[in-house]
Amino acid sequence: MSLPVIGIGESDFKGLRIRENYYIDKSMYIKHIIDNGSRVILVTRPRRFGKTLNMSMLKYYFDINCKDSKELFKGLKILEQEEKYTSKMNYYPCIYITLKDVVDTNYEKMILDLKTAILDMYQEHRYLLDSDKIYPEEKEKIKEILFGKENETDLKNSVKELSKYLSRHHERPVMLLVDEYDVPLQNAYVEGYYEEAVKFFKTFYGTTFKDNQYLEKTVITGVSRVAKESIFSRSK
Repeated sequence: MSLPVIGIGESDFKGLRIRENYYIDKSMYIKHIIDNGSRVILVTRPRRFGKTLNMSMLKYYFDINCKDSKELFKGLKILEQEEKYTSKMNYYPCIYITLKDVVDTNYEKMILDLKTAILDMYQEHRYLLDSDKIYPEEKEKIKEILFGKENETDLKNSVKELSKYLSRHHERPVMLLVDEYDVPLQNAYVEGYYEEAVKFFKTFYGTTFKDNQYLEKTVITGVSRVAKESIFSRSK
């Protein structure tokens, strides 16, 4: 009988579980997220601390579009909990976005990187184009993003708009997972366009999180704690 191997650098929960790599059971983190009374949960930990793997775990647990989750979580503590927690498996439409690759040498290129991240996010939900609950003009907005034709205003509103579409299509609130939220700002500081980046992300995050009635919860990970001039407040 072969022993499990250590999946060094593995950040995809499904891949780790399918290959039966060693896994320290952190599934009770899901219980913590459900019990947390905050609508927005910011998790700041050092690099290589397993933040992305935990976010992947959350997605596979909550996402309504993941059909093999029960097998992935077989033998883990979360499935031993009461119905309050087990009933949330595959219950919510999920939006997952990582900003780890939104890094470039100037503001214009950073925006192009963000467009790619938003495109990946929308690609996962392109089935909305076939939904009879999404209006024709909304489908055109979705297509603009899929074809990379959106402007900066569309980009700032893209996550909130997608959460609206998903909530209406599935008739339940959305779970939003944002990984490495602070990478673009850290890179902008190093490259010398920090003020432009802060101005953009204040609006982007403000629009996404503040008074977004379509969200059940938002979980955000990064290295940095929120600065005094919070980037989660919409700029005027």
